[in-house]
Amino acid sequence: HITYVPDKYIVELRSLKLYLNTYRDKYITHEEAVNRIYADLKQALAPRSIEIVGDFNVRGGIKTVVRVSSSGAQ
Repeated sequence: HITYVPDKYIVELRSLKLYLNTYRDKYITHEEAVNRIYADLKQALAPRSIEIVGDFNVRGGIKTVVRVSSSGAQ
């Protein structure tokens, strides 16, 4: 889930979809993926606030939810 309050810029949905699809074949941890998405969007959009939540499917019997927020609530 991506939630942000824009300032000057907004993301085009098609571009966002294509960007997120680049993570399908990357071998990185769930935490690293969410942190990279957060950093990239924060740098590109310079939003007033932003929150990224990675809610990943169960793998090996473990459900993973990773949250990164500019408000500090994680």
